[in-house]
Amino acid sequence: MPPKLSRRHALKLGAGAILASPLATGASFAQSNPDFPAELRLDWGFYSSHTLLIKNKGWLEEAFKDVGTKITWVQSRGSNNSLEFLKVGSTDFAGSAALSAFLSRANGVPLKVIYVASWGGSSIIQVKQDSPLQSVADLKGKTIAVTKGTAPYFTLVRALAKSNLTINDLKVVNLQHPEGFAALRQGQVDAWVGIDPQTAQAEIAGDRAIFSDKTWREGSVFSVSEEFLGKHPKAVERVLGVWAQTQKWIVANKEEFISFVAQQSGGDPQVTKLTVDRRDWTDPVPGDELLASIKTATPLLGLEVLRPGTDVDDVLGKLLDPAPARKVLGA
Repeated sequence: MPPKLSRRHALKLGAGAILASPLATGASFAQSNPDFPAELRLDWGFYSSHTLLIKNKGWLEEAFKDVGTKITWVQSRGSNNSLEFLKVGSTDFAGSAALSAFLSRANGVPLKVIYVASWGGSSIIQVKQDSPLQSVADLKGKTIAVTKGTAPYFTLVRALAKSNLTINDLKVVNLQHPEGFAALRQGQVDAWVGIDPQTAQAEIAGDRAIFSDKTWREGSVFSVSEEFLGKHPKAVERVLGVWAQTQKWIVANKEEFISFVAQQSGGDPQVTKLTVDRRDWTDPVPGDELLASIKTATPLLGLEVLRPGTDVDDVLGKLLDPAPARKVLGA
């Protein structure tokens, strides 16, 4: 079980915070039901290992047991899936890359980024071991698999810009991460930009990185619809409390976490270890670093991604709401 809150910390969080999450002590912190929805909907994915853990352990269900809120999980396969669910009202929360959340907001989806689930990067462009391609410049005129609207797509855009190329200089095949990985392995594309665990699988299989930049610290973020945040702020805080304690549990139980993820995904423990080792579970309050990482990439986005006339600074100014995280964390 994850670490328990001290009594002092529990009192500090107050009755509106989570307090019945993975850290539950058995005490009842029931709220008046109007503060909480009858149902709370969010996505999970094998690419998002902390959601896999929370869902499997039932920690969110435990956190809302005293108020009778039903937890509904929807499987997603990438940021584009997750944000589309939020856009059409199938979910109330969405996990995604930070830049993907920005684009969703820029395209009219009323969401707020409220938490950084983890930091890391999908800053790797891979080719098969026997590929003649040696650098990003060699991609000109080649075929590459990537999921549009996700962190790997923005990695590609930024990497191309560093080599004085644009997305129009190559043929992009829009595939979800697992299918992109399969296309590379089967020789159907010249290169691939993906996300863990498939990126780690490719690495272990011998695929080469022709681009890798670990200095690009990208946030995997957690967003909520503005409507839900406005109606149920206490529920949002309770959800984030589960997220915060899960992060602490992962750091304190890393080997157990790696074993769990490998078992649940049916994957190679070596792949899982690579995936987990690449993530940083600290600094969860969204702020200036997150905004700067997004803004760096926005000048490189094509018209098919970012609508003409978009006021980037205005969107960034409305994107984050760090208040729930600060309240839960006492930050």
